[in-house]
Amino acid sequence: MFDRTNVFISNVYKQNIMKIDHIFLTFAFHIKENNQNMKKSIALAALVAVSSVFITGCSKDDSEAPIITLNGSNPFQLEMLDNYVEPGASADDNEDGDISSSISVDASEIENRLPDTYNVYYSVSDAAGNSGDAVREVVVYATNNALAKSYTVNDTCGSGASAVTFSYQQTVTASGAAGLAFNKFANYSGNTNITATVNGSGVVTLPTQTGLDIGIDVEDHEFAGTGNVTLNGFLLTYTDKNNSATPVSTATCRAWFTRN
Repeated sequence: MFDRTNVFISNVYKQNIMKIDHIFLTFAFHIKENNQNMKKSIALAALVAVSSVFITGCSKDDSEAPIITLNGSNPFQLEMLDNYVEPGASADDNEDGDISSSISVDASEIENRLPDTYNVYYSVSDAAGNSGDAVREVVVYATNNALAKSYTVNDTCGSGASAVTFSYQQTVTASGAAGLAFNKFANYSGNTNITATVNGSGVVTLPTQTGLDIGIDVEDHEFAGTGNVTLNGFLLTYTDKNNSATPVSTATCRAWFTRN
């Protein structure tokens, strides 16, 4: 006899088993998927951690600038018309060590024809981009007492047919930071107390002054004039007033001083 009850129970059993199998398979799939995601998350976290360590190691803070040490004197004394010879400098960095070879030097400000104080600029950068700098003062003097300089002078007095030209050697020494002292001005013997000044624009000024009992005729002469620095010396236009002459006579002279 066909038992409908048994059939019903059998169908219900099969359906429940299928549901249980579906739930189990679904749960197993999610576990597998979660395991894969967890593995991915762990791998990603490890990669981030390693990258963080690497980046941190490579980006070590270096905010300290290198230090430049100047060789030689500062201020540096330079005689007018002498060439500036760079004494050099060294640079040390807390991370990169000796980086002296990377120092940049700018001495373009120096004008050795004009007495004044100039700057030489030094700069250097380390691998982290920190920059250090230093400045050297260069003082250009009109001349140096210890190293008196010799000039060849071509001095023309008067004009036209009455012009007379003198050519002689002149030693020029210092008179203060920007002064010129002549050992025999205008080629008069005994005329050793005449001085001039040179300013930062290269203007030479010979203030009014008198040489007493000078020259072979032992006369008193009064001098005054102005001029300018040239590439290898200076030019001076001056008046030579002979106060011992009767009547008093005055000549206008133009003297080129060329450094020997």
